Amino acid sequence: MLEILFPKLCSSCADPVSKSQNICSDCSDDIKCIQDWSYCSKCGVPFGFYSSDNENYSPDIDHSNRNLCSKCLKDFYSFNRARSIAIYEGKVRDLIISFKYEGKLNRVNSLLEILFSNFPNDLDSFDTVVPVPLHIDKLRKREYNQSVILAQSVAKYKSVSCDLFGLKRIRDTRPQIEIANEGERRKNVKGAFSVSDSTVFKDKSVLLVDDVFTTGSTSDECSKMLLK
Repeated sequence: MLEILFPKLCSSCADPVSKSQNICSDCSDDIKCIQDWSYCSKCGVPFGFYSSDNENYSPDIDHSNRNLCSKCLKDFYSFNRARSIAIYEGKVRDLIISFKYEGKLNRVNSLLEILFSNFPNDLDSFDTVVPVPLHIDKLRKREYNQSVILAQSVAKYKSVSCDLFGLKRIRDTRPQIEIANEGERRKNVKGAFSVSDSTVFKDKSVLLVDDVFTTGSTSDECSKMLLK
């Protein structure tokens, strides 16, 4: 009776879903998962053409992802490799925006459902998970760090530790979403992070978690500090 009166609803479109679902089939079909594309083996950015639902897709093409993009051929990034889950558009973009900026924390269940069902198979060995930190002023205003929520869930999913304090944001920065130019994005986050204790991450493999990867400037700057 309660299910009839108060059915579980898709967190994206509000259509009824089963108990085991957080997002309906129609909304799920709208999501373009990175693993269905050919992508750079280092930064994980899709080359953007050979999708399994694209008419140009061919099963004969090598999808082992040993290829590098032009940036990574020039050793543009400091991190060992980066992986994303889905293209930042449509339903995924709506879910992240409402989760990140509108205080709708219940959206995390749908995001985690997408994340865990498409978790990269080459990210299977790491010692600890670290979220990209917020500056204290921004944290007070927002009251939560969306990357912390995601990082804690990933750590639990993979049965490893989650370090919430080892990496700090020591300088408040302009939101990267407001900056279009990649060079300006890098300048914006340069020197914005530090590691509180140089021994915490020694000889450890670290999975850094953020909600959105665009130019990779934030992830790269955090990685520099962690590797240092």
